Formats: sequence, structure tokens, C-alpha cells
Amino acid sequence: MQLLHDVTDNQREAIVHIEGPLLIVAGAGSGKTRVITRRIGYLMSQGVSPYNILAITFTNKAAHEMGERVKQFSTNKGLWVSTFHKMCARILRQNVDRLGYSREFSIYDSADQLSRIKAIMAEFKMDTAQWKPKTIISAISTAKNKLIGPEQFSTTASGYFNEHVAKIYTKYQSILKTDNALDFDDLLIKTIELFQTHADILELYQERFKFILVDEYQDTNYAQYTITRLLANRYRNICVTGDPDQSIYGWRGADIRNIMDFEKDYPDARVVLLEQNYRSTKHILHAASSIIKRNKYRKQKDIWTENVLGEKIRVIACENEYAEADEITKLIRACRNDKDFKYSDIAIFYRTNAQSRVLEKALRNYAIPYTLVGGLAFYQRKEIKDLLSYLRLYVNSNDEVALERVINTPTRGIGDTTVNKLREWAASQGKNLVYAIQHVDLISEIKGKTALAIKRLAELTAHLQTLPNAPVEEILKQAIDKTGYIAFLKVSGEGERETKDRIANVEEMVNAAHEYDMNYSEGTAQGFLEEVALVSDVDEMKDVAEGVTLMTLHTAKGLEFPVVFITGMEERLLPHTESSDSEEKVEEERRLCYVGITRAMKELFITHAKRRTRYGETTFSVPSRFLSEIPKEILETIDKTDRRDCSSSFFAKGDDFGEPVFSLDREQDTFGPTDIKPKTPSASFANGEVVRHPVFGIGRILEVYGSNDKASVKVNFNVGGIKSLLLAYAKLEKV
Repeated sequence: MQLLHDVTDNQREAIVHIEGPLLIVAGAGSGKTRVITRRIGYLMSQGVSPYNILAITFTNKAAHEMGERVKQFSTNKGLWVSTFHKMCARILRQNVDRLGYSREFSIYDSADQLSRIKAIMAEFKMDTAQWKPKTIISAISTAKNKLIGPEQFSTTASGYFNEHVAKIYTKYQSILKTDNALDFDDLLIKTIELFQTHADILELYQERFKFILVDEYQDTNYAQYTITRLLANRYRNICVTGDPDQSIYGWRGADIRNIMDFEKDYPDARVVLLEQNYRSTKHILHAASSIIKRNKYRKQKDIWTENVLGEKIRVIACENEYAEADEITKLIRACRNDKDFKYSDIAIFYRTNAQSRVLEKALRNYAIPYTLVGGLAFYQRKEIKDLLSYLRLYVNSNDEVALERVINTPTRGIGDTTVNKLREWAASQGKNLVYAIQHVDLISEIKGKTALAIKRLAELTAHLQTLPNAPVEEILKQAIDKTGYIAFLKVSGEGERETKDRIANVEEMVNAAHEYDMNYSEGTAQGFLEEVALVSDVDEMKDVAEGVTLMTLHTAKGLEFPVVFITGMEERLLPHTESSDSEEKVEEERRLCYVGITRAMKELFITHAKRRTRYGETTFSVPSRFLSEIPKEILETIDKTDRRDCSSSFFAKGDDFGEPVFSLDREQDTFGPTDIKPKTPSASFANGEVVRHPVFGIGRILEVYGSNDKASVKVNFNVGGIKSLLLAYAKLEKV
């Protein structure tokens, strides 16, 4: 049988298992996706209807690829291959009226959520400088993923912060209900609420999904775990795959215990280990294994490969982040020119998004094309959000966040004062902003041109709603035409290039709608919005990028590249400074490092800097403890520090990578600030003076402040930008 052709004994065991719980512990690069898709194909070959199979992945991209692979073996008509959020949205579209919502509900993304939270905080007269809105959103999200609603949160809240969060949480959920909207977390918890309060609906989906497969189970949170358990309770034909060693999303609620305790939840579960790696060289795999075995909380497995030994892992010590970026660009050119790798074969990983700026600059300086994953995504661009808001109003006339966005876009003469009057009147009537613009004639304080502008906006939204079941492309074109949106962009005051880019984005948005209409003969505007709302950074990646790929280590999970660079391998970056107070968090950082290493197929480069600027301060760094956990015999260490002027090397064109001379022995490391004694500045400095720094080169002093050993300067360097430096350490000289 083709399904069982060219598989290992362990892979075969996982594929042919039919009834009862199954745990597949799949090491990195072990062919997990292949096993899952063939298992689905095998189930159907044994008479299981695709209608009775549910497969859950963590990205739309992965879901699409899995669906396409299954087609090789059998028809997938009726098969659900979906993310958790998309599955829940689909269930709620059919049943959310049971919970008092309309089926045309909007899905609020993170930007919409932030807008709502800020508005509530303004109403409560809370200072956003003191109370960070994103921190409050995170607290609410954490509560939701633990299935703690606003009432329970309010009754158990202790402490000043939580008491304020409780007030905001309660108000926020009330507004969502009024707006007929759900946020991402609500998609999960409302599905659970639906299942727990309506036994008939739960039974309906239990009967439908007699066989359930969940990929990346180590990344599930408590809400996702609960949904899975509820659906699987009747037939218990649940198969989960994952790798505890790749559990890296604890910060967003993922609970490694879900996979670690699977055998406790299902004592009769069969466990299959997939330990053979088909992706990486022996050296790369040896490095990864040496690091991850230091973790205590894990399922023991020994990944191995029949692949070649491969190149040693190159570890490069650089003077600063600019020198680091410079070395990486030169190595990339060498990979392309000397080893015939394509730019698309190469990826650069970093721990924090802030690290990408210097890397991008270096790539641009060397004319190396690149793709930044996790930058401002297409559907988050201003003009795209504007058009999506019109589309959202077409679907859900109660979507107040969408209305707020377009109420004066394009400019209609409806300013903040008028909007506040509309709000006040709406509140006095117990209604929302949407109701107010529809009844502006009843508001005596709003007259003349302003009232006329509001009427025209109400007429526009009403007109759009007269296009039932129209193609999404047509609705968008109508919105663009009736609002004069292109003309608005042309006179909006942006530069010529930016204006052209924004118009091009609008055109691409129409193309996306056209593509959706072509691919989904029964598609709707609601369906299109759902696709857009649930898209991720990885989903937006092109299958074959034209250039080098830049992304965070977290985003890199599930991907692979022939050549990988892991940058900033330093204490306080990897492991991150926020993990230092917890061994549990350090273990997650180690898993993150493991994930990064195991993305590499043929060559792996690791870089770290002697100095790095963070939060405007340049500090000394020490190599990450994870480097010392890799056997030295598989490393080629290269020291590029102690240059005469490393800032000038940022633009250098040479390809000399130096000789391996530095030690990774942390006990012998001399990079730390404790090893440097402060010196009294030898000369005074004044604002406006031109100075030279041994690392950053030439710059001009913007500000002198502090005294004695705290004496500091803020300098705008030609290469490094604005830096704040302690004079005791800076080694500045006047030019």
C-alpha cells in the first residue's frame, strides 16, 4: 500500500493505529507531518468517512498543506483540517445565537482590542502611561485562557492592579456583546461555553468528529485542551503529536503539561516515539541534543540521523551588533558565491524583534534582498484596515470599532467633538455609536454640514448592505468608489512614493478579494473577513521567498532552511533577561534555542556580541550559557573582536573571517561589566561637539548630563544612531 511505502517501523505503528488514544512524540525533523497525513489517509482507506475526521494544526498554512497532502491518497471532502480558532469560528457561526450573539459577529484583532481597552481606560480616567493597555490586555487574555470570566475574576481579584483589571474586563466584555463581536480568546471560550451549556450541540460535534488529530499539542493552552477533551470524550479516538522539547509558547498561555500528562488523561494511550531526524547534519543534531538534555522537565528521547556529519557549527564573536550584522552579511555572500546556496535558502533568527533593525540595514548596504517575517503585516496596514472596516460594517452593522475607524476616513468633517456628541447622545439612549449616526436628525446639537456628512456615511453603509451575497471584490470596489478612497490617498499629504505604495496596497487588496471569490464559489464577505482575521505571520510568508528570511526564533518554529544564523547568543538575550528568575523559564529559553538550531539543515552559524545597545544604553555582554553546553569539538570558534574601529567595518567589503581564538568557558569570560573599573573622564565635553568612539565612530554630542562616575553623554553617531554613554567607560575623544 502506498500509504505504508517507505516508512520506518515506528512511523508505520503510528499510521496504522485506529481506535483509542495515541501519543506521537515526534522529534525535530522526524517526518511528523508525513505521518499525520498518511494516518488520515489510512483511516479513510479503512472505511472511516472524511466527514468524521478532524485535524487541528496551529497555522492556516500548515492546515492548507496538510489538506493538499491528504488529497494524494483519497478524497478529503467533508474533512475538517483547521486551526483551533478557525474551527471554533466555524462552529460559532452556526450556533452562537444560542449564546445571545448574532451569527454575523465580527472578530476583533489585537488592534481592535487595544482600541477598545484604551477607550474604556479613558472613560475610567486611567493614565495609559501608568497603566499600560497591553499589560491589561495580557491579564484579560490570561484569565480567558484559564476559563476565568469577568464575574469570577472580579470576585477573586486581589491587589490594586487586578481590581482595576476586573473593572475593565467587565466593561470590555459588555461592549463586545453590544458590538456583536468576539476577540481571539472569545472564539475559544465561547465554544467551550456553548458545549458546556448546550449538550445537544456538543453531542452533535462529538458524533461528527469520531477521530481527532491535534498537531503541536505541546503548544495548546488550557482552553484548547478543554475543547479537545470535550470533543474526544465520547469515542476517545484522539491522536496528538508534538515534542515537549519544542514547547516555547508558555508566555502566551501554552501549557507543556498538556502533552506531558497525556498518559495520565488517557491511561490506555499508545505512545510512539519518532526519533530519526531527516533534516539536519550530525553536527547540528549533536549540538541541539547536547543543549536540550540539560532540561529536567522533558520526555526522554534520543534523536539521531543517517545524514552526513556536515560542517562544524561556526560561532562568531563580534565587537557589537553592527559588526555582528556585517559579519553575517559577508558570510551570506560567501554562502551564495562560494557554495551555490540561494538567498532563499538562508534564514536569520533573533530573540527579539528589535534586533532586526541593524540586520536589515546591513543587508540593504550590501544589496542583499530579504523578507522580514513579523513586520507590519499586509492586513495591518492603515489603508487595508480602512477598507476592511467598511467590509466589516457591511457584515455587522453593530461593529462600532469599524465605524470609529472610518467615520472620518476619508475626511468628512466629522471631528472628535462631533463624535463625542454622538457618543453622549447614544449613551443617553442606551444605544451605541452606530445607532447615533443612523438617527442624527434627533440630535439637536449636530446640524448643518456636519449632520449632512453623517447622513451620507449612514447612507453609504446602508448602500453596502443592499448588496446581499455580492462577490467580495464587488463590495470592496463599491466602498472604494463611493468613498473616493483613491482620491483621498492622493491628497492625504504623504510623499509621492508612499502614496503610490498605499494605492498599490489597495489594488492588492482587491486582488486578494478576487482570488477569494475565485477559490470559494460559496464564499461570503463574512468568510473573507474570517480568513483575514485569523491569518498569522507565517501564513503571510511566500512559499519561495526571493531573499534571505529574517524572523524571531518563536516564528521560526515548524520551518526549515539549509543555512541558519542564530544571532545575539548572549546572556540577557538568549536566555532572555525576563527568564532569569525562574528555572522553568530558563528551560523554555533552552527549548527555544533547541528549536532554532534544529531549523538548520546543512550549515549553522551562531553569533554573539561583546557589546550591545539596549534601551539606549550600551552594555557589555557575555556569551550565552547555552554555548558552553555544546561540545567544543563540533564548534569552529571565530573571534572578530578588538577591532580598531568596528563601526567602519559595518560598511566593509572584505571577507576575512579571522581565526578561532576565543573561549566559551563562562568561568573564564572577561566580557562582563564587573571586570571593568570606572575611570574619571579625562576631558570635559559640551553639547554640539564632534567626538569619536572606538566602536561607533564619529558622532555629535546632543546632551551632557550627570556628574562624577554617573557623568554621561547622548551622542548621535553617523552609523549607530543615538546612544547614551557613561563617560567613565565610553573612551570618547574630541575630533
